[in-house]
Amino acid sequence: MATVRKLYLGCPYCNIASGNEKDTVFVYDDSRVCAFRDPYPDSENHFIVLSKIHISDYNSLSEKDISLLEHMRTVGIKLLDQVCEPNMPKRMGFLPNSFSRVNHLHMHCLALPLTCNWVRRLVYSPLIFFDSKDLVEEVKESCYNL
Repeated sequence: MATVRKLYLGCPYCNIASGNEKDTVFVYDDSRVCAFRDPYPDSENHFIVLSKIHISDYNSLSEKDISLLEHMRTVGIKLLDQVCEPNMPKRMGFLPNSFSRVNHLHMHCLALPLTCNWVRRLVYSPLIFFDSKDLVEEVKESCYNL
């Protein structure tokens, strides 16, 4: 029997995704994801792309979520391309739960350079921050054993 995922009342990002958080202004919204400027930005242009279904983190992803991840990546690229110069470096990905404020699948999209302090910069290092492209490939590999 397939597990049905839904929004959870106690989850602040479920509250945002459902449109019940009136202080959050979406810069993108469709049936699968919404996006907004991070309220605690770590770069001049820092967006959050948020799944509209509750998935606690990237460790809970399955084969059915691959298209969602690809869509989140496409939306993130679109948002950053709208505000960045063509060759400006960008970073898109996911933080592990231990470094995240909310346990709900969301992707950070940042135009570099980072503007946060050196401690916060560490969370965006390759040792901690999981690049969106790499995550898509890893989920595919784990599902299809490629």
